[in-house]
Amino acid sequence: MIIARLKTGLTLAATLVFLVTAGPGRTEIPASGIAQLDAAYAELDQLYRQKRDAGTVPRLSDPAVAKVLARFWDAPAILGKPPYAADDVPRLITIVEKQSQVLKMYVFFSPSPITPPDTAQNSVTFQDEVMRSHAFLVRTAGAVMPALGAFIGALKPGEMTEARAKGLRQMRLGMQQIVSSAALSLRSDGLTPENKALVVASFADNAAALAQGTTLADRKATAATMETVLPALAPASRTRMQAFIKAMSDQRCEGLCALE
Repeated sequence: MIIARLKTGLTLAATLVFLVTAGPGRTEIPASGIAQLDAAYAELDQLYRQKRDAGTVPRLSDPAVAKVLARFWDAPAILGKPPYAADDVPRLITIVEKQSQVLKMYVFFSPSPITPPDTAQNSVTFQDEVMRSHAFLVRTAGAVMPALGAFIGALKPGEMTEARAKGLRQMRLGMQQIVSSAALSLRSDGLTPENKALVVASFADNAAALAQGTTLADRKATAATMETVLPALAPASRTRMQAFIKAMSDQRCEGLCALE
């Protein structure tokens, strides 16, 4: 499954890309945001273990849980602001890994250790949490792709080793898997218009950045997937998604997009 493959692939890719790192450089990802993310994740993990023993998961409807999740999904504090630089990549990958783990908490939940999770039902039952996770991950992908592009642009002739190229391709694939997973989530029956709108907004707000780091073939495939989602969206979300689809039609392909 897409979500299950993210962590291992991205960790390996980050290692391959940064076999040789530059010295300290400009970074837009605040250290305080990573500390906030780590603290909120630790608290959420503890809540999850407690709730799991009772046969459920931490829900946004619980005020105590909502406070923790608000810190965990605080995009301005955790992601900072663009433009993102090459030196942001390690922190961004840390964010992707933590956010993916929380998404998996909900999607792969089962009240019994001997019962396989019903991922489709979980995505609807826990949609308030799942769709916010998808939205945050799409926003993070919208930061990772320009940062990777900056990394490529900063390399000197001869520094694009095969190990680096392989790692960059894997990271690009990981970002595309995030996009695909969030796009497919919009097809689930039973989602509220409000929860769909959260994910649609994350796509629309990051359309240019996502297109920049996506291959032309994947742009076409992503646009086709989104076309199938349009009829199920409310008018305002449909308009925003159409803007995203238009961004995916951009035929310019440089940097991360052009990496073979």
